Amino acid sequence: SGFVLNKQKSLLKNDIFSHLLTTDQIRTYFNKQELFRRSSFYIEIKGKYLETQTTMSVPVQNLDPQRFMRVKCDAKTQVRVQLANQTELLKKLVRSKEEIAVNADKIHHGYVVREEDDIDRKMSELQDTAAEFENSLLLGPVHNRHKLIFEATEAVVVPRLTLELKLKKPVIFARDLCVVLSKVAYLYCRIEEQEQDEPDEEFQIQYKVQNSEIPDASNQSIVCAFYRAVIICNLIPGKLYEFTINRVNPCYLVYSKWTDTICPEFSSLQKMLIALQVLSFKQCRISPIL
Repeated sequence: SGFVLNKQKSLLKNDIFSHLLTTDQIRTYFNKQELFRRSSFYIEIKGKYLETQTTMSVPVQNLDPQRFMRVKCDAKTQVRVQLANQTELLKKLVRSKEEIAVNADKIHHGYVVREEDDIDRKMSELQDTAAEFENSLLLGPVHNRHKLIFEATEAVVVPRLTLELKLKKPVIFARDLCVVLSKVAYLYCRIEEQEQDEPDEEFQIQYKVQNSEIPDASNQSIVCAFYRAVIICNLIPGKLYEFTINRVNPCYLVYSKWTDTICPEFSSLQKMLIALQVLSFKQCRISPIL
C-alpha cells in the first residue's frame, strides 16, 4: 500500500515536471529578448491600398515634420513599454516555474497545498505567460494620434497611411575573422541571424586609438554600403584601435540602444591569410577604405 502510494506520488511529480517549461526553453526566451533588445526599430509608412509600398514610397517632403517627430516619440515609448513588458513576463515565467516545483515537491511528500497554489491552475498560468511572451516579440501598428500628411491639393494626391514598427536585427563583427596588421584592419561584418543583406542599407564604422591622450584627434568615421568585409588602411603603427559598427540613422529610426564594438589585437600574418581565405571562400564583397 505504502509502496503503491509512493509510486503514484512519484508518477504525479514526474507528470508535473514533464509539462513544465524546461530550463533550455526559458533560456531560449531570454536569448530572444536579448536579440530583440539589441535590434533597431523603424517606422514603416505604407499607403492603405498599396500593399507593396515601402517606407520611402511616401516622400519625406509630404510629411509634417513636427507631427512626425511626435509620432516617433510615441513609437519609441511603444518599444520601451514592449521591452519592459517582456522583462516582467520573463520574471513571471521563472517565478511561476519555481513555485510549481516547490508545490509539486510538497504534494510528493504528502502535504496539502492551498487552493491558490493549485498545480493545474499554476500550470495553466505558466502556459498563458509563455504564450503572452511569444506575442510580445511581435511588432504591430504604431498607435498614431497625429495627422502626418500636409493637406493634399488637386495636384498632389496622397494616399491614406498606415504606420507599422519594423525590426532590423543587429549588425555585428565576426570576431574570428577580424584581423589587424600594422597599418591595416580587415573587418568582417554580418547581420545577426540573417544570411542575406538588405539592399541600399548603409552602415557606419567608427574607429579610434585606445587610451589616446587626444581622443578627438584619433576618432575616425566612415559610412559605407553594407559589404561583408571592409579594409581600413593608414592606421597608426603600434597603436591598438577600437572599432564600432552600427546602422546609419535615417529619419525613420525610432529606437536603437546597442552597437557592436571590438578591440582586436595585432594578428599574425598566418591568421590574416586564414581570414582572407575564409572571406574568399564565402565570396564576400570587399570595400577598401583608404
